[in-house]
Amino acid sequence: MAARDSQSWGHRLWPAATFQFALIASVTQLKTAANALVLSRFESHTMPYLYLVGALLVAALTVLPRKEPHARSESLSILTGVGALMVLGLATGVSVGQRIPALVLYLFVDAFTTFISLRFWGRMASAFDAREARRAFTVLNGIGMAGGMLGGLLVQGLAERLGTAAIVAGGALSLCAAAVAIHFHQSEAPQPRGRHLAPSVAAWEYLATSSYARVLAALGVSFALLSSFVDYLFRLRVARTLSEDGLAALFGSLQLWIGLVCVIFQLLLAERLLKRLGLMRYLALLPGAMAPLAVASLVTKELWPVHLLRLLENAVNYSLLPVGVQLLYAAVPDTEREALRGAVDGLLRKGGTVLAGVLLIGAGRSADGRTMALAVVGLCGLLGVLLLRLRPAYVEALGEQVGAQDEEELGREDRRLLVEALGSSAPDRVLHAMEIMAQEGLPLRPHLPVLLRHSHERVQERAVTLAQELEATETAPLLEELVTQGTRRPRDSAVWALAKLAPERAEVLLPPLLQSPDVGLRCAAIGALLSTRWRAAALVSLGALAARGSQAPVADRREVARLFGRLGDQSYTPMLTTFLGDLDSSVRRVAVRSVGEGGYVKLAPRLLTYLTWREERREAREALAALGDEVTPLLEATLNDLSAPLTMRLQVPRVLRRIGTPAALHALLFSNVRDDARLHFRIGAELSRLRDEHPEHPVDEDRVREALVRRRDVYRAMVGPFRDLRAELGDHSLLTRVVGDRLDQALELSFFLLGLLHPPQVMRRVHQHVAGQDARRRAYALELLETLTNEEDRSLVREQVESHHRDLPPGTPGQLEAHLAWLCRSEDVMLRACARYVAGRIGMDLPPAQEGDMSQATVQKLFLLEEVHVFSQSDVDDVAAVAAIAREARFRAGERVYSQGDPGDALYVIIEGSVDALSNGEHVLRMKAKETFGDLSLLDGAPRPNDIIAVEDTRVLVIDRRDFLDLLADRPELLTGFFRAVSQQMRAFIQSAETRQTGEVVELKKEEGAPPEPEQKRPLAG
Repeated sequence: MAARDSQSWGHRLWPAATFQFALIASVTQLKTAANALVLSRFESHTMPYLYLVGALLVAALTVLPRKEPHARSESLSILTGVGALMVLGLATGVSVGQRIPALVLYLFVDAFTTFISLRFWGRMASAFDAREARRAFTVLNGIGMAGGMLGGLLVQGLAERLGTAAIVAGGALSLCAAAVAIHFHQSEAPQPRGRHLAPSVAAWEYLATSSYARVLAALGVSFALLSSFVDYLFRLRVARTLSEDGLAALFGSLQLWIGLVCVIFQLLLAERLLKRLGLMRYLALLPGAMAPLAVASLVTKELWPVHLLRLLENAVNYSLLPVGVQLLYAAVPDTEREALRGAVDGLLRKGGTVLAGVLLIGAGRSADGRTMALAVVGLCGLLGVLLLRLRPAYVEALGEQVGAQDEEELGREDRRLLVEALGSSAPDRVLHAMEIMAQEGLPLRPHLPVLLRHSHERVQERAVTLAQELEATETAPLLEELVTQGTRRPRDSAVWALAKLAPERAEVLLPPLLQSPDVGLRCAAIGALLSTRWRAAALVSLGALAARGSQAPVADRREVARLFGRLGDQSYTPMLTTFLGDLDSSVRRVAVRSVGEGGYVKLAPRLLTYLTWREERREAREALAALGDEVTPLLEATLNDLSAPLTMRLQVPRVLRRIGTPAALHALLFSNVRDDARLHFRIGAELSRLRDEHPEHPVDEDRVREALVRRRDVYRAMVGPFRDLRAELGDHSLLTRVVGDRLDQALELSFFLLGLLHPPQVMRRVHQHVAGQDARRRAYALELLETLTNEEDRSLVREQVESHHRDLPPGTPGQLEAHLAWLCRSEDVMLRACARYVAGRIGMDLPPAQEGDMSQATVQKLFLLEEVHVFSQSDVDDVAAVAAIAREARFRAGERVYSQGDPGDALYVIIEGSVDALSNGEHVLRMKAKETFGDLSLLDGAPRPNDIIAVEDTRVLVIDRRDFLDLLADRPELLTGFFRAVSQQMRAFIQSAETRQTGEVVELKKEEGAPPEPEQKRPLAG
């Protein structure tokens, strides 16, 4: 259960439980007395009319507009107290033998119980989130049914001694006790504001738009019909068999047994069944148990089947349904829940009772025991069908609560706006509209003439490609215009397209271009004519271009390399190989793309090397992916080759995900069990995305569950050390952070893996909220997890979810050396490096260094960045990558670090000393050790906005912009933490500047939640 900030669990639960205990004790006495009075003083065939009137009365109460939840007139204490006074008045009338007070009491108890229950459960829904509700509601109902037992005992013991009127008076006293108890209830949070309309307005709005609400409403009506039919069946079989007081004693005995069964069920079984069966199968217990009893009542005239049926129906209404149905409301948005509950539990359920009354009145004397038993069996079947329909709607509603709903289809107005955007003069808008229309399968062919005549060459080039893909031969005249008059890029593309769509015209128009001085146009003509009668001339022209080799201009070499990709002829492999080794990086990038475009599989091993090169990395990934399954064995071998560079292996999962075949998924899933932690995380992330893109691919479920077991083992091994390190070193120690990172990764990996067995997008969203800070959304996410997954899968992540490592308190101090000895032998390079550094600082004997250990220089720079705020939100793996590219620099006191207007080419981290920032000669800010400057210029490269001068001898780490951006290309998650920390620092700067006095030296204030000044809970030697 998540901790709540404003009120304790006990303050929210126990006053409510006491209220429920007293209320159910009162209702038991009052309903027992009212049933006995009506059955003894009226004919049983009057019951349908009472159902009808009672339901209409409740419906009238629920449609009344409500005031704000905390208005005095909405107080449960006041409402319950007023009800107690009214019951005392009716007790007086009953005691003198009048018939009308008996009818009024029957109607009042039914209406009052529904009215108060709606208010009570609405208040409980705001006091407990969706996960707490499972425990709280079962406790509330268990204690409530203990009250039912007490009420049953009182009725059984007092009915024949003191009479039915005394039972009514006892019920009134129990209501007084309930009114006092609820007065002390402290809710977790105020109920949502802004939707306190009558259910007839707010609920109908939601019902009209939500399929889940409609199925929920149908379920409520069906339960109401079932309850009425069972009640009527019972009354038909026992009417006129006992006296008024005897009937009261019988009903009291029934209530006693109902209470006993419900208390045992709620306190011992309900929560376990909810966990094991899930909510829908839990609710299905009702029709599954009642249908056989109804059948039994058909084959025997004995009373035990109807007694058990009545017992079960009351137990359901008092125990099973309140928990189950209230949990169903958790999937309804907060702003809609109260209105919908009032409509369904009040108006529509009573509408079901009205319908039951109308049906029974219409049936007349034909509504005998056999007919009613058959009706109960039919309704149980209907409930089963509704529960089957409810499950997907429930999952969808929970998904909306955690933001995991599917994207909506484009409407007519959306489509009209997209078509309108195709005529825009802004190229980005046109291209974006084309992309969306292509994704949605909307026709683009009718718009090709407009797009080919667009003023911007990027739009024209995309339109030419599209015309070729769609084989739009009608665009040939426009393509000819582009060949003769167009700008370079669309012109070259038009040459290729014209050869495909109008080959006769191409053979007339293109041969002169084989001698064009424009190499791009010449290459396009060569490629277009190689499959025509002009092949010989095209080959001569190509040979002349290739013969120039590296002596040709860079632009020409790029065009020739691009041509080989378009040709896709394996005989050109040797020529393309020379371009892969070109001295110019732009030529190499084009050549790498051509390998993929042309399907040159033999060159794939050459591309692996480029996965480690900064400028060619992206093109190498795309080219390998374009080669498809033919290179999957090569990629799988590289992924599992521990001797290959880790930087290369880290790129392979992305390539396999882009290949997206079953073989690629298999390669990822069956990769090394023991390997680098970051590589494991990347494999998991790419597996999840691949599954999302290709849900049709088969998955080895046993292998997935084996991986889930390993993630659970990581949690069990590390959660103890993590808690102890927090107690010993503090939360901001690098060693504590890296162990916490591994636990974070284990949890996220577990949800990546669950996404291979269940909807991956939903699992990622569930993880986002499980690891987040919003307790209510976390509760919705966990409810969704339990609904979608089976018990076996839930058990594999339950420990990580229910005992989230960051929610646990710090552990026991004094365990540092034992944990360091274990971590220093870890196979995890980062854990081992941080542990060895800390162990060395406190004077421990270190085990021998291992092959592949981080360099000592990088580890030292990593720990220099330990308390630096701009990296405090980043994973330690990312901070280590930053440390690897950082270089050290020193500045003497008074020396200028950089001047205003200089290029923004680096970030500086102060290790020792301090610097002043000046703008136009005026002092702006003083920065000290562990603070940074040049943050924003690192991202935008803009000129420096101020001068930076060393106040004293200062040592800094310098992170060059080019190296940092290259790091971001491979680690985009680094940017998230960096931005968050920089924005916090900016706010701190603004606050400092606002309070600055003239001549005062401004220093940054610590942002709330920022790392403390550099210190350890346990001092480290050295």
